Amino acid sequence: MTLVFPDTNILLWPFAGGPDFREAIVEALPDADIRIVTCVLDELEILGTPDAKSASELCENLSVINLGLGDVDSVLVEAARRGAVVATNDRELIERIHTCGGKVLRPRGGHKLELQPANE
Repeated sequence: MTLVFPDTNILLWPFAGGPDFREAIVEALPDADIRIVTCVLDELEILGTPDAKSASELCENLSVINLGLGDVDSVLVEAARRGAVVATNDRELIERIHTCGGKVLRPRGGHKLELQPANE
């Protein structure tokens, strides 16, 4: 199983015209074990928008994990450094993950996620 942590922007993707992030992750990585980091859920709560509330509801049947304190990006970079895949479309976060040798699932073509290893 490949551990995958979606970033906040991927959780909101379905509400910006993208597909259900859960389906897109499994399509890109059929062996994905999707986990939601508590700080990502906290970020959705802080946003407080109707889309953020709906995104939180999409996470209700997924495993939630606390990876420690810190800002969302730093927590996700550390998870990637330890071998997890991070699903995001945040360019700065992608660069930080690639710098530490991590892998990213990022949107391509509007409705798909594509695995992007650090060397690309």
